[in-house]
Amino acid sequence: MKELLYKKIKDNHLYVWQVTSCSKDLTPKVHLAKEEQNEFRVLKTEKRKVEFLACRLALKTIFSDKLILQHLNSGKPFINEVPHISISHSNNYIAIVFGKENIGLDIELPQEKMQSIISRVLSADEYNLFLKNPSAILACKLWGIKEATLKYIGDKKLSFRQDIKINKDSVSCLNHQLAVYHEIVDQMIVTYVKNKI
Repeated sequence: MKELLYKKIKDNHLYVWQVTSCSKDLTPKVHLAKEEQNEFRVLKTEKRKVEFLACRLALKTIFSDKLILQHLNSGKPFINEVPHISISHSNNYIAIVFGKENIGLDIELPQEKMQSIISRVLSADEYNLFLKNPSAILACKLWGIKEATLKYIGDKKLSFRQDIKINKDSVSCLNHQLAVYHEIVDQMIVTYVKNKI
């Protein structure tokens, strides 16, 4: 794994890695607890296996070999070492942010096909604004905002179109007003949202 970005965000830490190994090469590098081994055994695809191992390798390297990455019923990850953590992976890249503050995170590769499916996640008003200056990069950023907000809230039942409203430089969802940030790492777009203070 190759670390591409480290950024301190107040009391939080944002990392991005490029994963260059297969699961066979990663397995001996990661000490998995018994419950993690059980989770790993049921994974079917090489992609999921690599994500699973790389994520744990990164976190165990930062914190301790004893760290166990777990998930709430909502799917939101948690570790005992910090109050908040958000994880995203795409195209052999992993992004993790953790610390005292809740931050939602997404990493995506801008692709032309996003322009044709972005209407599925945008409200009518958001889509009309997108159509004024459409691009794969803008579609990727908008998609990332919706995904990062979902991870911030931690409720898979949210409707991207109805519950998550994108404004110029912020996003609102339920009673939350969140600031939006983007980082470009290699060709990937990292999007994160946090409480607007």
